[in-house]
Amino acid sequence: MLNRRHLRIKVFQAIYSYLNGAKNDLVVEEKELIKSIDRIYELFILHISVLTELNRFAFKLIEERKKKRLPTDEDLNPNMKFVENKLLASLSESEDLQKKVEQFKISWVDNQELIKKIFNSIVDSKEYQEFMSSENSDFDTSKEFIIKIYKRFIADNEMLEHVFEEKSIHWADDNYFVCGYITKFLKNYKSKWTSERKIPVLYKDLEDDTEFIKVLFRKTLLNNDEFEKLIMTKAKNWDSDRIAAVDFIFMKMAVCELTKLNSVPVKVTLNEYIELSKIYSTPKSKMFINGVLDKLIPVLKDSGEIAKTGRGLMK
Repeated sequence: MLNRRHLRIKVFQAIYSYLNGAKNDLVVEEKELIKSIDRIYELFILHISVLTELNRFAFKLIEERKKKRLPTDEDLNPNMKFVENKLLASLSESEDLQKKVEQFKISWVDNQELIKKIFNSIVDSKEYQEFMSSENSDFDTSKEFIIKIYKRFIADNEMLEHVFEEKSIHWADDNYFVCGYITKFLKNYKSKWTSERKIPVLYKDLEDDTEFIKVLFRKTLLNNDEFEKLIMTKAKNWDSDRIAAVDFIFMKMAVCELTKLNSVPVKVTLNEYIELSKIYSTPKSKMFINGVLDKLIPVLKDSGEIAKTGRGLMK
């Protein structure tokens, strides 16, 4: 589920925090970093559980209306398209999802008013009216509808974000990424998937990705002064105090990847930190970082400090 860019971002945030006040025991900080990344998966499952809870809430509402003292024809013969939505039904029946909901002790019992508000907003929407009145109820139509309501009513829901942030302060930064992962997950959902189908895991390769995180975090900090001196040899016209702290961290992380992580291609490292600088630093940062690293890479290659193994990794 997580890609390397997101892992780099989490390491960057941890290094920035460490260098700007935290500075606790490095081992402790590394454990906290891994823990914060692991908890992203809990947020992923929480998002999915909102969909299944909405399904459960809608079904409960239908049953309650049937039991009214004077039920209407609509109460007795409700439109079942939402509660029988094929994607929602499949998620609700997922054994693996249910296990993970139980594992993280997820419950919406204390937030039924919030679920009710979200459901009522969905019911009042154009998307809901069109879906409920449509004669088409195949899987693709059901999926398209769920993706629409997820994006509009769940992904950017401030009330939900508040609930999530109360569980973990780290989730304020992670929510944007998780929403993207959920959308991708829903788009890739197949009608043939059974209740035994596994929900995507957090890491593509647990051992490899965990090693990447630890090496990038630990060795960037352990070599902080050395990397800074190296960077300054190619930024001679700049006073170190004038270089943005974020740019310095990105360049140090890049040097760490170039010299300490032999399985990552040189070009990938260069491109990744240029892209990250566009998001987290100044408009001119990408040119500055690119210029400094472009000058450093040949020096590191000539000295043998870049020793990539595998075809195409030196490019």
